[in-house]
Amino acid sequence: MKNQNSSSKSSAIIKPSSSASIKQKTKMTDKENKQQQQQSPQQQQSFEEDINSPSISNLPIESNEKETKEHEIIIYEFHFPIDLCGRLIGRQGVHVDYIRQMTQVDLVVRDDAVSYEKQVVALHGRRVDIERAIELIAKRFPPERYPQVAFKPINKKIILRQRAPECIPIPSAVAQLSLPDGIPTEVLVTSVVSCNHIFVQQILHPSYPELTRLDNSMSVFYHHTEMTPVLPRPIQPGVICAAPTQAGWFRALITVYNSNDDMAMIKFLDYGGYLYIPASSLRVLRQDFMIIPFQAVEVYLDNVVPADNQEDFTPESIESVKTTILGSCFKAIVTGYHYDNTPFIQLTKRYGNSRPVNGDIQKIINSQQQQILMSNDPTITVNTPTTSLLTNQFEQSVSDVSTMSSNSNSNS
Repeated sequence: MKNQNSSSKSSAIIKPSSSASIKQKTKMTDKENKQQQQQSPQQQQSFEEDINSPSISNLPIESNEKETKEHEIIIYEFHFPIDLCGRLIGRQGVHVDYIRQMTQVDLVVRDDAVSYEKQVVALHGRRVDIERAIELIAKRFPPERYPQVAFKPINKKIILRQRAPECIPIPSAVAQLSLPDGIPTEVLVTSVVSCNHIFVQQILHPSYPELTRLDNSMSVFYHHTEMTPVLPRPIQPGVICAAPTQAGWFRALITVYNSNDDMAMIKFLDYGGYLYIPASSLRVLRQDFMIIPFQAVEVYLDNVVPADNQEDFTPESIESVKTTILGSCFKAIVTGYHYDNTPFIQLTKRYGNSRPVNGDIQKIINSQQQQILMSNDPTITVNTPTTSLLTNQFEQSVSDVSTMSSNSNSNS
């Protein structure tokens, strides 16, 4: 990834390099075999404790119920010294290529939003394969030479960032807007799926002003639904259609279709969010409504995780975050990519203090959890601001920023 700014470091999703030669891979294999004989028993024991720790065994699981525990699909994230990332990756990605060939695990290296001295390494794959991948990395960084390399999971738990039941690509003939790498972009938060899963629009994109006109045209055309064609059966995931809401008709993508009850899971392509809706209410999208690019960009908020002792975000936390950021404008910068290529972003205020907003959101989540603990046990006292106070302070700062933006626009 390109540099975010002059003071930031690079972030990249590392994929196997097609240019790595067979000779390089053979040399790498010989070298790993030699290092395997010298591996420290203490470090190997530490890795086994990490990969079998309660924080990993309690993960949300994506695997089939019939699979054994070792075949569960997980994401294992740990910090890694930034000055050793080059050695981890290898020339032209040869070491990452070797790890993937040997273990079938995807390896991602991205920025850490808190520390500029470390990066985050994320391993995605089966639990048993990730154990093998960690062993290979450990052989390359023996503890007697690299005591700074540790494999402790981040945040005491591994968070599996989930998305829709099906990941359906948008047809290539229609443009889908994306956030540029390394460039702060002004965005509007249009949908909050979870505390760290949102949709944004790029309010300065040349096509953005055309969206209102498109919405109005679709609402007029689909007002008399009996005159518009329904979707032909059988419905296939990946179909782009027109979907009704209380606010009007909008472009949507079918991600899942249940033929038993004729229901469909759709993703709104211009405003984001998911909805389970009767398929009979969906309509064929006219070709002239496909002219402007799809405006909603699906993103994850970097370093925003459930509170301690929680495997997922509580409904109260999601509602607090939604109240805080939905409908507000920020600057967003891409910090990395999820294994499914969904970007991680860092939000900052548009004006004034450029302190990351993600940290404020995490404080709200933690405060919400503390209030729940206090309500369950009145003897617990926590000297931290309440969720309502943090939310009010955050909303006031966003309001001040909006006022500055309005004054700036009126003066110009």
